Amino acid sequence: MSCPECVTGFIHDGTPKGTEVKVGGINAYTVGAEDSKRVIVFGTDIFGWRLVNARLLADEYASKGFRVVIPDLFSGWQLPQWTINANDQRSFHEKSFLQRYVAIPASMFLIVPLIIRNMSKQISIITKVTSALRDTHPASTKFGYVGFCWGGRFAITQNALFDATVACHPSLVKFPAELNAISKPFSLAAAANDPYYNKERVEETEKILTGKGLKDVEVKVYEGINHGWAVRSNLEVEKEKKAFEEALQQVVGWFEKHLTPTD
Repeated sequence: MSCPECVTGFIHDGTPKGTEVKVGGINAYTVGAEDSKRVIVFGTDIFGWRLVNARLLADEYASKGFRVVIPDLFSGWQLPQWTINANDQRSFHEKSFLQRYVAIPASMFLIVPLIIRNMSKQISIITKVTSALRDTHPASTKFGYVGFCWGGRFAITQNALFDATVACHPSLVKFPAELNAISKPFSLAAAANDPYYNKERVEETEKILTGKGLKDVEVKVYEGINHGWAVRSNLEVEKEKKAFEEALQQVVGWFEKHLTPTD
């Protein structure tokens, strides 16, 4: 993973409202009405299910009437939260000697074994959690998936498992081959200069998907912000805050449209 924005960002203020439970034997953060017939599975970035930013986002979705579940995709091996600012080159000169020459190299070193350890486990966890949720909800319940960065890839590869999916700045996508997995409503949010999914790739994605007859496809390119903004933006910077809020609304709007039960 060579993208600095994958491992940098800002911690958001707030107290999550949900609870930690087991879903299909997997640790998960859950929030929202348990009897909701609109359920969202939330695929995290490399900082995992305990990142406060992710939980606060889930709370926002839940406030719109969704039941939201954030599974532990990394089986406890997510990147430690303290590294989120250790790699921020914008303030490198302000960091202490310990941060510059111990914390920063250590945080980067942690990424490689993390990727190796977890790469093959993600799909089985998502499948297990979704299956458990279907077993405990009425047949009329609609299920969606939203993923960010690392978790964004599975909004593409596991699209058929859900009624609709959203990918926010997805990484590690095998392009264009994995687009063949998309058969259900799909929404994509990406930064124009994203190292994994830039403006040109977004436009090509739309062309490929609509070219094979898919009608429920939405793509949006965000200018002037970096990969990772939909979870780890600096909300004190107006441009980043605006893009963060627009991405949040893109997710909510897509699921409002496609996760509404017909009964």
